[in-house]
Amino acid sequence: MNLNTFTFVACITLIYANNPTSADVIFSQQPTSNTDNLGLGWFSHSEPRATRNFKHADNFQLDSPAQVDQINWWGISEGLVTPGLENFDSFQIEFWTSFTRPNGRFVPDSLITSETFSLDEINTIDTGRRAANGAIEFKHQIDLTDPLALDAGTTYWISISARSIDGSGDAWQWQDADPTDTISTSWSYADNRWLYFEDTDSAFELISVPTPASSLMLTTGLAIFSRRRRIIPNPE
Repeated sequence: MNLNTFTFVACITLIYANNPTSADVIFSQQPTSNTDNLGLGWFSHSEPRATRNFKHADNFQLDSPAQVDQINWWGISEGLVTPGLENFDSFQIEFWTSFTRPNGRFVPDSLITSETFSLDEINTIDTGRRAANGAIEFKHQIDLTDPLALDAGTTYWISISARSIDGSGDAWQWQDADPTDTISTSWSYADNRWLYFEDTDSAFELISVPTPASSLMLTTGLAIFSRRRRIIPNPE
């Protein structure tokens, strides 16, 4: 590598180092700020259970088109047997389109995508907050295997559900959020239909991780430099 090449690469690398990739929160419903509501949340399970036999979904809209790369969510065990996540081994993340019923109520319609992650794959953090019965609130984070592009101003639904090891044991609760529109739905495995609620929202965040412009600059710059080198006539 000659001096000109080294200088060029060093400059571009310095720009890249000073402009790291930033994650943008494109939608957020933070967990309840009312500590009296810790431990309150909709039951949500990826498979039918003997008790608490539901899967929950919450609606959202984006202000501008974006790609969902990462998801954060908050939840808690029912805490009847253990305060932690001992009765759960995976989480299912699903996105749905929306359908408006003749009565004006809207519910999930067509499944857009579904991914399941083992608990070991998920970044799980004890938030330090506890329900009245001692159950532990956890924050979970996962990068989607297949990032999802969503439109602005369109109603979508997200369902986050846990798989229970023992269907008669502790249920998983999707922690309530501070209110947004308070509209949500639960899939009743027993009734085989979505149940509409105007009550509380659930806590989650959608994250977009854009490709840094400086990375594109580095790739493009090196390509241009290489191309320019190839068209320089050989003085010999």
